Amino acid sequence: MRKCYFAIALIFATPALAQDAALVFTALDTNKDGKVTAAEAQRNVMVSDSFASADKDHNGSLSKEEFLAAFGKK
Repeated sequence: MRKCYFAIALIFATPALAQDAALVFTALDTNKDGKVTAAEAQRNVMVSDSFASADKDHNGSLSKEEFLAAFGKK
């Protein structure tokens, strides 16, 4: 139960903690297809607001690599 609360807290945390970017990606990828769509990104304000610039290949979804590049540790 504790892990569930932690994951929910990460989804709504702004800014997303760099070391937890992979966890945020996993939590946002609700259908577990390995990408975060714009609709899935709506659950996190920071991700949603930066979605277009993070989507480097302009395919309408963020791969894990794109997500980590945009929201991981700089």
